[in-house]
Amino acid sequence: MANTILARHPLATLSSDSDLALVLELEDPVLMSPERLEEVLRLSAPGEVEPEVRAYLWGLYDQRRVAIYTGAPH
Repeated sequence: MANTILARHPLATLSSDSDLALVLELEDPVLMSPERLEEVLRLSAPGEVEPEVRAYLWGLYDQRRVAIYTGAPH
């Protein structure tokens, strides 16, 4: 079951030789600060990375911003 879930994850479509893949090898996007996520999003310019990957990263970014604005631990 885990293999099915992981195969459908947006990052599964990421090309392993892309600059973004190299960054994500070293850093966990779930633990990145909003500022770092912004940098990573600039690295993953439209057309260079699949739209699903960008949408996933924007979702993480939005989640971080909400946590900051609501005072939730992040």
